[in-house]
Amino acid sequence: MPALSVDEAGPERGTAVWEDDYILLALLSHGLVEMKRRLENLGAPRHPWSKAERRDTGLPGAWQEAVTRLWWWFFWAGLEPPRNDYGVLELCRVPLGQWPLRMALSSADVDVCLLDGEEPSEFAEEAVRGAWGDPEAHIAEQRVHQALVLVAEANAREGRDVGQIYVRLRHLVIERPVISDLEVRALQQEMPSGPTAGEPYVMEFVRAAYERRLAENGVTLTVCAGCGVPLPQARGSRSQSCGTPSCETRPKILRLPTLAFYWVLHRGARRFVHDPGVFELRVCEKVRALGLEPMLWLGTDQPDALDVSFHVRRGNRSELWGTDEKDRGRTAS
Repeated sequence: MPALSVDEAGPERGTAVWEDDYILLALLSHGLVEMKRRLENLGAPRHPWSKAERRDTGLPGAWQEAVTRLWWWFFWAGLEPPRNDYGVLELCRVPLGQWPLRMALSSADVDVCLLDGEEPSEFAEEAVRGAWGDPEAHIAEQRVHQALVLVAEANAREGRDVGQIYVRLRHLVIERPVISDLEVRALQQEMPSGPTAGEPYVMEFVRAAYERRLAENGVTLTVCAGCGVPLPQARGSRSQSCGTPSCETRPKILRLPTLAFYWVLHRGARRFVHDPGVFELRVCEKVRALGLEPMLWLGTDQPDALDVSFHVRRGNRSELWGTDEKDRGRTAS
């Protein structure tokens, strides 16, 4: 992490650092907006015994990541970091150009703050709308994970535990990036648990992972045969790419029966759940071909904990190997 000083401030430090500064501000902004949303929803009904809801009482993930980055940036710059989250909140009320940690900012941004009184500033709101990077997609991933755990816990029954339901719904996101309203109705019947008054919790998962689109009496789409995502309608071009890493795009026609609309994966669910999930399923099949019994997404406490795992016998011991798309690890058990 580079030390940032007054002498180094400015676009001449290089595009990478310029982008890093704005990504940090975007993460802080997303944290502020998410905290505001949670305060506004304090009176909303909650599932009283859900672990997912209890975990959601902490500070937003984007805020925690931003505060960690900020601390290290202060440290490497030889400056005293904010003492706690309250210190960071106070910093958010200071014009960006007056921060002790000087950043490479546009001249139009040096006088703006992230907090205007107790409300996120217009600058912060603009960051949430996706001006820099895609931290919103990361937040969407967290919401999808929380919704998955909530549905799994609420619908767990004898013979079908939390893990089984969690895997079932995560498979859905990976294998069905486009679903119909008829399929959503079937999900509600399969997993009916919900608050005393209101729709099943599975609808929270659907809304977190998917975006609704109107389509009465069915819809016909061109999708990738390999990963299932809709392909862009590129006029005058025969080459189309689904955008899923390592996927060889093969167009196919999908005719989806609907009553009034269908659902397409939110970009956050696609980026952090679907796309790596396509790879994870391939790894799972390769592990199975080796004569091992793989387990998908062992544990639901973290969205990325042991995506594909399996036991390897070592004499009287057993080692649990866990993998994900980016890292490979091994722990003995």
